[in-house]
Amino acid sequence: MAKNISFRKKNIVVLLVIVFSMIGTVVAYAQTTDSSRYFSETGHWVSGDFLIKYESVANSTEIYGNPITRAFTDMDSNRLVQYFENVRFELHPEAVSDLRVEITPLGSFLYISGEGEEVTIPENSSSCQFYPETEFSVCHAFLEYFQENGGVSQFGYPISGIEIHDGWTTQYFQRARFELHPELPADERVVLTNLGTQYFYSHGENPVYLQPQLVDDPIHQQPATALRVHAFVSRPILPQYETEQKLYVVVYDQNFKPVEGVFVSFTVLQPGQNDEDISGTMQNTNQDGVSVGIMDLPLLAPGTIEVKIYAVLNTIGQQTITSFQVW
Repeated sequence: MAKNISFRKKNIVVLLVIVFSMIGTVVAYAQTTDSSRYFSETGHWVSGDFLIKYESVANSTEIYGNPITRAFTDMDSNRLVQYFENVRFELHPEAVSDLRVEITPLGSFLYISGEGEEVTIPENSSSCQFYPETEFSVCHAFLEYFQENGGVSQFGYPISGIEIHDGWTTQYFQRARFELHPELPADERVVLTNLGTQYFYSHGENPVYLQPQLVDDPIHQQPATALRVHAFVSRPILPQYETEQKLYVVVYDQNFKPVEGVFVSFTVLQPGQNDEDISGTMQNTNQDGVSVGIMDLPLLAPGTIEVKIYAVLNTIGQQTITSFQVW
């Protein structure tokens, strides 16, 4: 559980100066190999929450494919992402531990209605399942594969009927596309399309992220030389009568590895009331690089409230800003 935050006014700068001046040497940060895995097939590391998500299914290579990029920050969402052959992972550190990694709905992003040739197949209650959420059915071999490999929680709802795409019989789901390959053995005929690879190129991502990483110089053995700080609040819109707001801060190093033991502090900026700015400290980041705290606020005037976050590890410092609306 989050610890309460102690507040003090107008001393954040002094505090940072003291922290920087008291420490003269940098202590190397090392992440254990238990939280990282190297994929020689593509030359990339998968680490932390992404590795936990990847290994949460028994047939991860089949469902997700191998990683095709390193982890990097998506410029549109400002979230940490990593591409695999079939999917893209997104990190949502403000969520509970089991839900921190979401699968990008690449099927929804890539599917174009009317582009494929529709295939009419007979439906019956024993071999088809209708999903009223999207008004499509999943049938026969696709239904068997769907149910055996996680169903809606893994692939999302179906967003198309059976269609011919690229010469294959296919069906699109929110997070996947199924292909039927009759030339393969019966238990291997349903194959997942490499939507992760397709979206990486169609989305115009920087190809530098595809470059293989070195197995004999793993990033989890490198000390932190820079901090990347992300911050979120639990409620983007706070009613004016509410005085409690939860703040999430996530810190990565230069290789997008979570950093433990980072000192975190903040300042709440109230427009037009600089003399009343509120400062406080939070618990140090945990092994996932996460610090969580509850800000006990005074009654705030309606408008945009900015929160400036400071992160310090030894002699390394970085800051970021998040905000919320008081309504």
